[in-house]
Amino acid sequence: MRLETALKQLAAGEFVCSVRFPDEFALLSSEEGRQKAEQWLSAIGYRLVQLGEEGAFFMAYAILDVDAKSKVREELKTLRDRLTPAVMFLETLRQAQYRAAQLQPGDEVIHSEVLERVRTNALLDRRIAEMKDVYGSRATESTSDRLTKILDLLEQDGYLTLTSSSFKVYRVTGKISYLYQLLAFMAENLPEMADGEMSDQMDERQIPLDEASES
Repeated sequence: MRLETALKQLAAGEFVCSVRFPDEFALLSSEEGRQKAEQWLSAIGYRLVQLGEEGAFFMAYAILDVDAKSKVREELKTLRDRLTPAVMFLETLRQAQYRAAQLQPGDEVIHSEVLERVRTNALLDRRIAEMKDVYGSRATESTSDRLTKILDLLEQDGYLTLTSSSFKVYRVTGKISYLYQLLAFMAENLPEMADGEMSDQMDERQIPLDEASES
């Protein structure tokens, strides 16, 4: 496994974790691989960040300037509008299964099992029906189709990885930890986000990517 492959994933904005990119993750976890990645990212104005001691690697801005802040604001708005409803739905599902609410890297999500649970739980059925406007679902779409849209969205954004296309089996990736940090940040800064502005004190409070453990 060449370092080039891992660097391409980082440069593409991917979160390199043991679930989705096991070989690249192992390479970046080595001292040599980490140092080379840090050198390369530093040369283009970024840095290597890891979510905790065993979490996903990703690249972050070396300096959070005005342009970077603007991009972060847009990312937060996208998360708030598109991903938060999907994550809240899956958390409601987990609670219905008497499990801890937050998703964990490596957790398995099976389309057929989720669909069966939705069909037998009025709360889940109502929750997924209320999400139709968020994902552009038609009123005539089935619950199964709406569920597929939700899971596809999470896969496209890197929070789930498909492990079986025939049975629609997914696994939660390490990027989920980053999402939870961002959601917590949004909750603390909700008034500012509602006004469409992010505080000029962002550097002092630090956005979640700076709260992650640096390599």
